[in-house]
Amino acid sequence: MLNRSKHRLLTALLGGLLFWFGAPKPLSAFSPYDHFLDFCRIGERVPGTSGHKKARDYIVTKIDNPVVDSFYTRGSWFYNIYKKFPGNKTRIGIAAHWDSDIGCPGANDGGSGVAVLLSLIDTLTLNPPEIGVDIIFFDGEDVDRAALLGSNYFASKCIDNYSFILILDMIGDKDLQIFQEGHSATFFPEFVDSIWRIGMQLAPAVFVPAIKYYIIDDHYSLIKYGIRAIDIIDFDYPYWDSEDDTEDKCSKESLDIMYRFVLRIVYPEFLPRE
Repeated sequence: MLNRSKHRLLTALLGGLLFWFGAPKPLSAFSPYDHFLDFCRIGERVPGTSGHKKARDYIVTKIDNPVVDSFYTRGSWFYNIYKKFPGNKTRIGIAAHWDSDIGCPGANDGGSGVAVLLSLIDTLTLNPPEIGVDIIFFDGEDVDRAALLGSNYFASKCIDNYSFILILDMIGDKDLQIFQEGHSATFFPEFVDSIWRIGMQLAPAVFVPAIKYYIIDDHYSLIKYGIRAIDIIDFDYPYWDSEDDTEDKCSKESLDIMYRFVLRIVYPEFLPRE
């Protein structure tokens, strides 16, 4: 009879084969694209509006035992939402913002990251990871275009010792191409290179190992408080912060790529060896 450690190893190996051959559907109740379309039906998610409340409720109802951390500022309530998977002593975070700017539906800008995180939660629930993983939905990123309210609030009171936090933003573009972000690469060059090697093994046409932009995004708040955080973003998106940032500008293929990418982050034993 298998002992527990051998059983876990066998389970991980079998799960790894599923990931390796790109079969996410058996691992998640909904694909990223399913979540994406549902979430985009809400429309704008501007803090203080009914759309913002509907989006908060949508995320919360999709998660078992979520943690909702609310705070009040600038005349509105904001809600950071977390799902924590305990794992071992090593802890990482995967994050995205869920609000949108005024006049912007925020399909790619916010919606794409939410969709991938919700599918990741589905998968982690069915296949608990060995490492500790926190899935983080930041609010208030798009206030005044980049006030980063939720991530600043989170970082200012963070007591967890994260190995790293990855920020996912605008990752559903049909023409997906992700360059290294400048602030991330300046502070953590070796870590950024290691993450891009994982991405290039999966999708060499998507992950480009060169800096193109320096972007103020949620990772910037975390870096200021000493948290190792990097931004994974396709900023070559002509519909950014406009009324044309709608679901038709994004693709199932791009969301699936990014879903498989984060699986290789949270399940490192599934990585191909160099």
